[in-house]
Amino acid sequence: MRKPLLFATAFIFLILTLAGCSSTLAPKLNPIPYYTYYPASLPIVTNAAERAMAKVGMRVTATKSIDPQTTEIQGFTASGDAVLITLHQLGASVTKFEARIGLVGHLREVQEVEHWMGQYVGQAIATPNS
Repeated sequence: MRKPLLFATAFIFLILTLAGCSSTLAPKLNPIPYYTYYPASLPIVTNAAERAMAKVGMRVTATKSIDPQTTEIQGFTASGDAVLITLHQLGASVTKFEARIGLVGHLREVQEVEHWMGQYVGQAIATPNS
């Protein structure tokens, strides 16, 4: 009898802790990643993601290279929810964008970022390199 009550209390405490707006662990536990593919290299998509986050009012706190094909961008929404964007280069001109915001939900925020990323990636690939 005591063991289930202890388990239930610990589970509720864990959920409330992770649901906190500033939890940086929440996006990593978010079971629903949103993803899109962009027809551009990893550096172009990374730059577009950082610009798009700023455009929609998100703050970038870190951009780190996990390996030569993967970059993570961490930050926070204007309301304080943690953001984790993972970019993985699949080929010379294909990069997968995966976003997790908070513990659950936030589709609207991801769609806003994706909208601006599409604009910035399009501008970058339309402009010839000098």
